[in-house]
Amino acid sequence: MSHWGAVWRTTPMRLTMRLVALFVLVSLLAFAAAWWLTNKTLLAAIETTLEQEIGELTASGQPEGIAAAVRGVAATADPDHLIVRYDGAQGAVGNYQGPLPDGRIRQAVLEDEVRDVDGAYVLLSEPVPGGTLTVGQGADAFDELREIFSRVLAFAMLPTALIVLAGGLLIARRAANRSTAIEATLARLTAGDLAARLPPMPGPADDLSRVGAGIDRLAAAQEASSAALRQVSADIAHDLKTPIQRLSVLLDRARAEAPDLESLDRAADEMQGIVATFEALLRIAQIEGGSPRARFAPVALGPLVATMAELFEPAAEESGHSLTLSLDRPATIRGDRTLLGQLVTNLLENALRHSAPCPVALSVEGATVTVADRGPGIPETERQAVLRRLYRLDRSRSTPGSGLGLSLVDAIAKLHGGQLELADNKPGLRVSVQFDESGNP
Repeated sequence: MSHWGAVWRTTPMRLTMRLVALFVLVSLLAFAAAWWLTNKTLLAAIETTLEQEIGELTASGQPEGIAAAVRGVAATADPDHLIVRYDGAQGAVGNYQGPLPDGRIRQAVLEDEVRDVDGAYVLLSEPVPGGTLTVGQGADAFDELREIFSRVLAFAMLPTALIVLAGGLLIARRAANRSTAIEATLARLTAGDLAARLPPMPGPADDLSRVGAGIDRLAAAQEASSAALRQVSADIAHDLKTPIQRLSVLLDRARAEAPDLESLDRAADEMQGIVATFEALLRIAQIEGGSPRARFAPVALGPLVATMAELFEPAAEESGHSLTLSLDRPATIRGDRTLLGQLVTNLLENALRHSAPCPVALSVEGATVTVADRGPGIPETERQAVLRRLYRLDRSRSTPGSGLGLSLVDAIAKLHGGQLELADNKPGLRVSVQFDESGNP
């Protein structure tokens, strides 16, 4: 039902409906014009016939002769097809004695039970010597004409409209299938799957095919650019990791030789932060490369999250936070247990680090992991920006961190087919990761 609903909403279907409506309107106008012209022509022909009949009846030019001619015709004429009536000094003579409408030429329904007159007629009345002569012809021809036009309308215009509508429906269905494929590919690209491409489109090329080809070219260029950027980031992090570690070792030796120098302690702490940043960059690069998928196995979210809550409870108490855990039918998903643990760790560290002492709620509902705090939160305009690598809010620059925590969470979520959502906890921040349950064991 939804598929056909999508078909009816496509541009080809709407254009087809408009063309069908235009065809029906033009056809009705043409039929109306033809009917009016034919009706006028038929009425003119009947009027000519009636004028000839009046001419024959008034050939004598005398009232007595006209009355006699009318009596003769009335005696032999079928009232269903022809009526004659002469209204003179001696009264009405003819095969119809009922009332007559006003006018020279007109169509009217006459009824005279005595003379078996009942039906529609075309009447022509002319002043003649001694009175008025009225001649009428049955209007059966107009009924036949109406029936002919109705048949033409039913067996010509309506089937044509239905055929055009059916053809438009088939074309629109084909367009809807292509549009659905394009929308699905765009959704995958928007979700970060830059390897997504449109499936082959059967049939001749059209504008949708050209749009699809353009999307594929754009996706290929974006994928190549992103791959190059990831490779450069990974190469830089990998190449600098060894010298930074050596520098860290040298600082440790210097601290051992001069334990009283506080500056060396601070330098060593900064070096540990740099090492952690590069390790996080390397980990994100590995995750985006998809290599951890080879280690995927069933992971029960309930026990995993409960373990992480137990590990962080002492740190939460020490910082003045109260950590609560809620499990509601936790699901089992396929994934890397270590990376999923890292995801929960980063969420809890962010909540404890960037909020004053307050309640922090960790929960699992089905396949959704949520961490909510009562801290300052993240403005809605910044919620997409904080997922970028090394991005930090202005108020967070004075606190420890590298700006990679949520980037790593987002990368792990996407690797597992999940979706990261940042929302307002009123007050505070509510971070939810909803995993895909379709591939659950």
